[in-house]
Amino acid sequence: MSLSVAILIDDFFPNSGGIGRSVQTQLEELSRMGHEVTLIAPDRHLQRPAGVRTIACPAIYKEGLPAHLCVLHPTERRARLISKQARFDVVHSQTERGALVLAARIARLQGIPHVHTFHTNIAGTHSTLPFAAAWGSLGYEVLVTRALGLGSKRPPRFASSFPPKTAEPDNNNFFSRMDWRSLGWIAAHADAVTSPAAYMLENIEAAVAQPIGGAVIPNASAVTIVDGAAQRREERHGIRFLSIGRLAKEKRLDVIIRAFNRARIPDAELVIVGDGDQRERLEALAGPGVRFLGGLSDRAAVAEQYLEADALVLGSYRFDVQPMVILEAGAAKLPVLYCDDRLTAGLSGQTSQLVAPDMQSLARGMQKLAEPGRLAELRAGYERVDVRLDPEDMAAAYVKVYEKARRLPERHG
Repeated sequence: MSLSVAILIDDFFPNSGGIGRSVQTQLEELSRMGHEVTLIAPDRHLQRPAGVRTIACPAIYKEGLPAHLCVLHPTERRARLISKQARFDVVHSQTERGALVLAARIARLQGIPHVHTFHTNIAGTHSTLPFAAAWGSLGYEVLVTRALGLGSKRPPRFASSFPPKTAEPDNNNFFSRMDWRSLGWIAAHADAVTSPAAYMLENIEAAVAQPIGGAVIPNASAVTIVDGAAQRREERHGIRFLSIGRLAKEKRLDVIIRAFNRARIPDAELVIVGDGDQRERLEALAGPGVRFLGGLSDRAAVAEQYLEADALVLGSYRFDVQPMVILEAGAAKLPVLYCDDRLTAGLSGQTSQLVAPDMQSLARGMQKLAEPGRLAELRAGYERVDVRLDPEDMAAAYVKVYEKARRLPERHG
């Protein structure tokens, strides 16, 4: 049966990063399956996807700030205006800001289920941004969760509290535990929740002290990687490392740059794709061989960088949920150097190299990849191990969640 689905995102579409690219793939695959999909996204920097109804929503945002600070207008008036334009079978929010609250209001007004996907580990920011992240945690606690309760106008499905301390040091400080409580509150006000990573749902369940029935649905990449990559790499001397993502402190690009500088590999390059508030600081750290290309929103331009590179380097630790760059690297049969053992989707010991999260270990990892035959060995691993994730499987899994949510006995109507 065909469904009418509204997908909401606070980030700029589609050039906001991994979440935007995941949403783009969802829109395309759900539409291809015959479902009627509506994108509700900020009217700032919006590139309307072909073949998909798009509702441009006013947003609270000051130009020049990071894209993840953009917030859709989550007012009752906005929800009513959208409800006059379109009727949906399910509403699906993908960021925990205005989109979350606006989705709850639309769900209540139309008597339909509200599904939410947890893409971002806000509890993982405190080790790199202790002061700013603390204020962010308070903002979620005071503003977002309260606004969600007002928007949904219904009691939570279960209680949420500070989770017990665990063996994970990053989960044990006061503000991280507050974040998990906030995410538990969000889950309690949605009809169904999903996440690309199992650890997200496990930590939320620890905060609510019960199973929440969440679905682990890994992201999938629809980036098309053209042929000819092997020939390009063979023709170039030296090794080219690639980093793609927001230039934000929690992404630990400074650790990657310092590791590259320390490795001192002859004829090596480090190409950094992305933009953000850390760019000036990172450029000051960069030594010879480091190039900044800025942000790329076009899929073909993104694919070109994977084709030109020899290895992807990911420096984030205990922050990312499921980086889209790993999936895109797999589509190009590009070896991955990473340092977070909690990341599993799209990775294998035959195609990637895991190191400790410190700068020295990343530098040694780069040196290891530069050894004769190592890159070829990891590229050959893609022939032995299938780490690809099918966009059709991702969309089909979301449809199952939508249909299950619609069968729930208690909804907004």
